[in-house]
Amino acid sequence: MKIIKKIIYFLFVCLGVFYSCKDEEQVLLNADFVSDKQTISAGEKICFMDKSTGEPVRWDWNFEGGEPGVSNLFSPEIVYNYPGTYTVKLRVGRGTENAETEILKYVTVVYPDEITVAFKADKTQALSDETINFTDLSVGFPSTWAWEFTSVGGITVTSDQQSPSLIFEPGVYTVKLTVTNPKTSATVTKEKYLNIIDKNSVAADVAADRRMIIEGGTISFRDASLGRPTHWNWTFEGGEPSVSDQQNPVVTYSTAGRYKVTLVASNEMNTSTAEQEGYITVLPSKDLVLFYPFDGDSKDMGPNAIHPEILKLGDNMDVNFNAPARREGFTCAEFVSKDNQNYAFLSLPDNDALDFQATPVTTSFWVKTSNKTAANLGVFQHGAGPNASADGKNKQTWFRFQKSSPYIRYVIEYTGLSGNWTDYKTKSMTDGEWHHYVCVHTNGSTYLYIDGVKEAEALNKGLKPIDRKPYFIGAMYRGAEGARSYENFMEGCIDDYLIYHRAFTAEEAKALYESMK
Repeated sequence: MKIIKKIIYFLFVCLGVFYSCKDEEQVLLNADFVSDKQTISAGEKICFMDKSTGEPVRWDWNFEGGEPGVSNLFSPEIVYNYPGTYTVKLRVGRGTENAETEILKYVTVVYPDEITVAFKADKTQALSDETINFTDLSVGFPSTWAWEFTSVGGITVTSDQQSPSLIFEPGVYTVKLTVTNPKTSATVTKEKYLNIIDKNSVAADVAADRRMIIEGGTISFRDASLGRPTHWNWTFEGGEPSVSDQQNPVVTYSTAGRYKVTLVASNEMNTSTAEQEGYITVLPSKDLVLFYPFDGDSKDMGPNAIHPEILKLGDNMDVNFNAPARREGFTCAEFVSKDNQNYAFLSLPDNDALDFQATPVTTSFWVKTSNKTAANLGVFQHGAGPNASADGKNKQTWFRFQKSSPYIRYVIEYTGLSGNWTDYKTKSMTDGEWHHYVCVHTNGSTYLYIDGVKEAEALNKGLKPIDRKPYFIGAMYRGAEGARSYENFMEGCIDDYLIYHRAFTAEEAKALYESMK
């Protein structure tokens, strides 16, 4: 019995010693870590993982050159954006105990294998005593830069700065930039990138806040000459004043037409002349209802301020008022649709000036179609359309291109009486080119002018009333308000839309075309 007791006592002592050693192992902390990689290219990341013993509950990492530079996560991911060798530190803790380790030059970040070279200049046209500032935009950690600026005449300027600031002799320069890092290099060349003008030279040029106005309107001109002119002599055909020595004069135009502008700019050493034929267009003001130049927006530049609303049927639909127009420097309204259910067009608000029930009307516009296969392309519809009028009569006018016979149809329609259907059947006008159309309704007859020439007419059909609303540009419709079925939407561009409360003569239609073409 005593022997058994001694054996049991011995076993308890052994177990106590064992667990005492085990507890001592758990208490001891030893900081250590590993990572999925140690060498990377700039911009890549490394995943670190704690491998400390002693069951720590706190981690304080410090990553030299890394982003982020510190972390308290068990396994952080760190990005290194710049080449070099970097130290990693880890401090771990549990309770009041701490342990730490530091490995010098643990991470090696090397240069990438590829460089994308790029640059920009704060100006590409300057005088010969002006400074041009270049900015290196290369990606791939270049460490050296070699710039070459070579003129057409053989002048060469070089620089090894990353972003140099330089002054050049007169000439046209090609710019070449070669960048390198320890692993690779790359080059980009921009031909005839710089235009350097003699500081004493003058190159006359003209600018204006607008180039198409209504009779009686004013235009603010601006000297856009290159060089350093000190004197200006302007001549304004058809304008008041007709001459000016101001640098930026304001001129009024009172008579419709198309007018030349001339500027002679000079300094003590040089003189230059800019002559712009037909630079200014002045439109007739008599009985003008509205004028949509569509030059960046849909505002009415006429006397009644009839600004249209954009109706959008479908997602992501709109009218683009910044599409290139037929004349350089101008914009127009571009109508683009997805299908028969998704398109946008303009709706004019009701206005007394749009009441043409017993008076003549002239509608003028430019169109360039983009869809040669559409069956019908509606430019405008005004008045009560099919199934829309309370008395069942179609008191409306409209214009559309249609591939079935005929090609163009301008209509004054009134159910129960023969319609003024002015058809142009000679050739298709959906050719993707700009054309000018003038639609005239007077004394029961309609006339259609295309590019200044009368191409069709419907005579003595009786004066037809036209309901004053609705008025759409870029689409047509059927049905009464609230139950309309829109159709014949425009695919293409409309520009310089005009309505007059009088009938243009053939001479006026031609003059309007000539002044705007």
